[in-house]
Amino acid sequence: MDVQQLEESWAARAGAREARLVAASHVPAALSLLGIVRPSDRLVVFADDFADAFARGFDACDVVLVGEPSVAAFAAASEGFATAFDAEVPHLWWFVNSIGGFGLRVPDLRALGRAAREAHALLVVDNTVASAFGCDSLRLGAALLLEALDRVCAGEAPRKLVAVSVARSQLKRHRVDAAAECAHALLADCGASALDLSAEETDVLERGLSSLDARMQAHFDRARALAEYLAANEMVRNVRYPGLSSHPDHAVATGILEHGFGPAVEFDLIERSAGELFDTLPGEFRTSPAGGATTRLSAPRGKQRGTIRLFAGTDDPLQVAATLDNALRK
Repeated sequence: MDVQQLEESWAARAGAREARLVAASHVPAALSLLGIVRPSDRLVVFADDFADAFARGFDACDVVLVGEPSVAAFAAASEGFATAFDAEVPHLWWFVNSIGGFGLRVPDLRALGRAAREAHALLVVDNTVASAFGCDSLRLGAALLLEALDRVCAGEAPRKLVAVSVARSQLKRHRVDAAAECAHALLADCGASALDLSAEETDVLERGLSSLDARMQAHFDRARALAEYLAANEMVRNVRYPGLSSHPDHAVATGILEHGFGPAVEFDLIERSAGELFDTLPGEFRTSPAGGATTRLSAPRGKQRGTIRLFAGTDDPLQVAATLDNALRK
C-alpha cells in the first residue's frame, strides 16, 4: 500500500470522510503541526496529563484548561467567544480524550457533541487510549478525531505517527452538518505536505490494521483482569478503570466505549513511590514499546509520586499479576 491507500483504509476503519497521517510524538503535537488552530482561536482542553504540551504548542492562541470533561465546564470556558462555522472567523475548539487525563476519565461524547454544535465549537477527540476499536468517536459527535498509532502498529513503528480523521457530513432535516464541513475545509486548506513513509512503515501499518481487532480485544480483556486483581489487592488503593463500578464515569463508559473499557488501568501505591516500585520490576515493564505485546507501566505524575498507569499488553495477565505482587511485597 502507498500512503494514500493507507489513509483511505484508516478512514474506512474510523468511519471518516477522509484521513491524513502525520509524523508527531503525540496527538497535541500533531494538532499543532497541522496549523488549523490559529492564533485568534480559543482552544478549550480537558487533558491534564498533556497540559504542558498544549501550553507550549499553542502559545499564540487562547488555551483554556478545564478541570472536568463535562458540558458545563466546556460551556463556561467558552462564554464570551463569538464564532461560527466559517473559515474566515476565529474558531472555538473543544478537546477531550475518549479515555484520558489523570484518572482515565470518559466524557459523554454524545452530550459534548450536541453542545459543541450549539456553541458553534469544533469537538476534537483524542482516541489514542480507546482506539478506533474501542470508541467510534466520529459517530458519537466528534468533528475531528486524532489517534496516535502505537497500538495499531503493535509497538513496531520506527517513528511516532498520528492519524487525523474528519467526520462525515450528516444530513439532518435537510441541513448539512456545519461542524463536519468546517473541519473538512480547515484540514483541506492547512497545506500540510503528504507524509513520506518508508517501506517498513507501510508494512507495519498494513499488518497492524489487518490484526487490530483481535489484538485490541486481547488488550481490553487483560486490562479488565488486571483491574480486578488490583481492586482486590490490599497493597494498592484508588484503582481507576472505567469498567469498575467505582469509577466516576462508569455509567457513561458503558454507553460510549465498545468491546470493553480500554487497555489502561491507574492505581495509587501505599507509602511508596512509582520509582521505588519500578526498581523492583523487570525492565521490560518500562522499556517495552508503547502499544506492544508486553504490559507497560508509567508514572503519569512523576516517579516521586505514587500513581501508576498500566497499559495491558497481550502477555499472560496471571504472570503480570504475579510479577506485580512480588514487587509490591518487597
